[in-house]
Amino acid sequence: MDHKFTEKIRTWLNTPVNERSIEEGATMLLQLNRNRILHQNIIRRGVRMMPKLEYELKKHLRIRDDGKTLHEVVAMEKVIMPAVEQFVTKPEAEHAGKRADHDELPEEVQQLWDGNFERYTKIKALFEELKAMEKMQPCDRYEKLKLLDEAEKAYREALSAYDSYVKEDNFPTKTEEHPVDPAELATQIGNARKYISEGKGKLKKLIDEGNEAKAATLREKIVERVRTIQQAGAPISDDTFAELSELGINL
Repeated sequence: MDHKFTEKIRTWLNTPVNERSIEEGATMLLQLNRNRILHQNIIRRGVRMMPKLEYELKKHLRIRDDGKTLHEVVAMEKVIMPAVEQFVTKPEAEHAGKRADHDELPEEVQQLWDGNFERYTKIKALFEELKAMEKMQPCDRYEKLKLLDEAEKAYREALSAYDSYVKEDNFPTKTEEHPVDPAELATQIGNARKYISEGKGKLKKLIDEGNEAKAATLREKIVERVRTIQQAGAPISDDTFAELSELGINL
């Protein structure tokens, strides 16, 4: 990214309106969106198009201040929207229900689960808004896309922390040589769950491709993560076991 160009946009926007060069602003916008018709309109109509020009440049500046280009926003949308679509239409089986010991958990841990209902509602609303905006330009969808990405990550982080929480009376036996750090244990469990979740899709692809050698290696690695979770005393749903069984992992 050309940071000098970013600062040039910022300088123009920070310049008093009556001191701005409409031509310079229009040229910068053309470099950003390649919209020659809009560029000609701004040049022809002059200061009457200043509010529109300012609005468009501010949108692009917000994207660049987040360290992204328009190409990266397009790529970001291609990843986020399909993932969220699957999430809102077909909840992941391993996260389908609350823990059996939910009522025995600390209030702040219970709130991770309860708060995800609100997060899910926000994710679904943003997803529908973005679907309705599909004919708009990436720069116009960016703010909603950014909020959707943040909400979806917050949901998954809360869910991972909830699923990974191990009550003190379930910690593995401590010894002087191998003391157990609850925070480290929760991180290990969370990482194991993430590996299993991502590994299922990769394993299915390998099976579909007939690549049994790599599939066998991946199965072993997934089993290791399952054992990590089990040894920590954390729960794994029956649906997850059923999915793994279909992929040739019998535990």
